Amino acid sequence: MKMPRIIAIPIFLLPWIVAICVVGWIVLNRFPPNGHFVAVTTFAKSNAFINPFLPSERVSVPGKQPDGWTGQRITGDPTYMTARVPGPYERVDVELEFRAVHQPLIEFGIVKDAEGKDLDLEPLFFEGLMTDEWKKTNGGYVRNAMNATRLLSGAPEGIATWDATATVALLEDPGGDARETKVSLRGAHDVYVVPAGGNIDVTFGLQDVNRKRGNTTAVFRVFRGDEEIFREALGTSGSRDTRMGEVFEFRVFIPKVRPGAYRISFQSDDDVFIRSIKTTSRRWVVGPRLNFGDVVGYATSTMAGHAWTTSRHIVAETFHTEGLQTLTLGPASVRVTKTHETYRLDRTDAETRPIELVAPQGDLRIVGDGWFALRVDAFFEPKPKRLTDGTNVDLERVDGVITDFEKPEPIGEGWYRSQKTFMIDPSLDRLRFVLSAPGIMSRAGGVDIRRIKLTYRRDPITLSGWTMLLKQELINAWRRL
Repeated sequence: MKMPRIIAIPIFLLPWIVAICVVGWIVLNRFPPNGHFVAVTTFAKSNAFINPFLPSERVSVPGKQPDGWTGQRITGDPTYMTARVPGPYERVDVELEFRAVHQPLIEFGIVKDAEGKDLDLEPLFFEGLMTDEWKKTNGGYVRNAMNATRLLSGAPEGIATWDATATVALLEDPGGDARETKVSLRGAHDVYVVPAGGNIDVTFGLQDVNRKRGNTTAVFRVFRGDEEIFREALGTSGSRDTRMGEVFEFRVFIPKVRPGAYRISFQSDDDVFIRSIKTTSRRWVVGPRLNFGDVVGYATSTMAGHAWTTSRHIVAETFHTEGLQTLTLGPASVRVTKTHETYRLDRTDAETRPIELVAPQGDLRIVGDGWFALRVDAFFEPKPKRLTDGTNVDLERVDGVITDFEKPEPIGEGWYRSQKTFMIDPSLDRLRFVLSAPGIMSRAGGVDIRRIKLTYRRDPITLSGWTMLLKQELINAWRRL
């Protein structure tokens, strides 16, 4: 019996209609006409576009947590989250709902290249700025009683920076005779100086201690703010058979400079030592990295490391057994008992003047949140101190913070909502996000994440735009083969 035409045609067309609808649905989701694609996870189940945070030893298993909420708890630093990109897009908005547990500072960012070298990390949360005592102003935050223009003055006292650049302080001292300071600094260092008599005049005594044949290249660069005004490379010519090289001098002299705080960046490997610094500048400091080197083979006795600093939080490390010692910073101290391990030292006093740092054996690499004067009368602050997870804005008398940080929105019971926007490479089919919670393990803290929303954005589709999208999609598919 022959099926009536009026029935046969719909039956024949139905699979094609379904296929066309499915393809259309996929295309509209892959290439939404308005240029927006949204992916959301609450960690209650797996998501095709958003993966949980890793590595597993620094996070909890996603899902319902022991104290009743649903999400994922971060307990180590750093952690990473990957996301599958649903096509060629130009930017992504990341909305997080999070809660900080005994963790005062959090940063969040994205790895912008496939090699994982270009990291864009931005401020997400700082407990010290979340009270009503702080007001938003041009360039950052100041206390309510403080003039809003204070951040733009360039004066570093009482100011901190967080992921931002401060205005150059206009500093200058009268000229005078050069004074020499014997030091033992190993490898790369930044030296900040105030011009004296309108000039920068610093002579470094250098020594290459590499006992193998061959030269080492070192570079001196001078900056005023972010502007480079001087650069010169030199070969240290340090080795003679198995002996250390001789101490030789290199002078950085720049006449008629503008007032300011200038950074002399000495770049070399750890085989090159600075043995002396002679300068007409009355104010000069080193930091935030300070590497006290040994003097074995150069002097007959150990040279202790002495510096004066307003740093309140430092970490120290040694690579030789000769560097095992007790490090003191004013009233605080820490015993360095093992090589290749970092030791943290935090001050709790209310002193704001520079205090003495002593490493009796030298041979210690130190990083602080401030600068170090190697002469007690040479100390100055070239720029505001860095805001860190250990910064106590009240105890350290911080009255202003230069930053582009935007306070997250409180949504109740300690939870916050924050949104970050990142430009992305349309050729990437996966994104890698980074959450940094420095010091979280030492304070047994946590960062709870209960919801993440990713909104991918590009311009609304036009006919020419459609062609470009298809071309980019084909290129991406070819690269994945």
